[in-house]
Amino acid sequence: MQTLMVYSEAGGVKKTTTAVSVAMIAAEGHEGRAADPDKGLFAIAPVAPRRVVLIDLDPRAATTKWTRTEPAEAWQHVGAILGEKDDATGWAEDLAVQSSWNANLRVIPAARDLSNRESERDDYAELRLKQALSGLEADLVVIDCANRQGGPLTLSALHASEAVLYAATASDSGVDGVTGAQRTVEAYRRHMAALGAASGIEEAGVAVTRDGTGFLSFSETDAIEQIRELAPVIEPIVPHLSIVPEVRMAGEWYGGYRKGQAVRDAYAAIVGKVIR
Repeated sequence: MQTLMVYSEAGGVKKTTTAVSVAMIAAEGHEGRAADPDKGLFAIAPVAPRRVVLIDLDPRAATTKWTRTEPAEAWQHVGAILGEKDDATGWAEDLAVQSSWNANLRVIPAARDLSNRESERDDYAELRLKQALSGLEADLVVIDCANRQGGPLTLSALHASEAVLYAATASDSGVDGVTGAQRTVEAYRRHMAALGAASGIEEAGVAVTRDGTGFLSFSETDAIEQIRELAPVIEPIVPHLSIVPEVRMAGEWYGGYRKGQAVRDAYAAIVGKVIR
């Protein structure tokens, strides 16, 4: 099972869009295609359908709202895992809710009171999410992280994940979000090294989105170049089209619409590079 956290320390940088897109495309699968420069088409590696669990670890619950995930009981969200003081082993399997979008996709929802876990000071509380993933029947876990500088929520994702995929927009906020996230990841690595333990977390790269299609503006080009100096940018740059916020409001998947195919294709190319 592969576990991937999607992270930025800035808001509004398409972090949730990236997490949901990676999870859904992995669940659906995608046929490969060769690059065709004459038609402006980039290469896409084939992606076989996978059993995916998408975890909403953000108190804003943007992923939960978008996917319209409703647990059977109000307490059955990721906060129950983080607050379990005895043994959280196997809880992820119990709390994962089947998504109506695809038979291969399940979601562990968030709730507003998840922010209460930021004050959690119990010993080893940050290990509960990793413990909960034990026995999970999934090929891929994608974690939509909060845009925090650390704390129990971020530490829980870092301990549970094998790799971090940074999300950024081609803007100053995108640069700042990656810069802050990298500092947090590096601090985590130093802390683990001081304890004599391997961190186990790798940088998968940066998924960058920009408004619309067409030519990049000077400010977008400058931001992308700054991001490249921080970490590898996973091509292609993803266009942000109006259909994405429209379907989010409706609780639908943009990949089911013709107008969303350009966004889906871009994320499919990224998925082919970051999912093993």
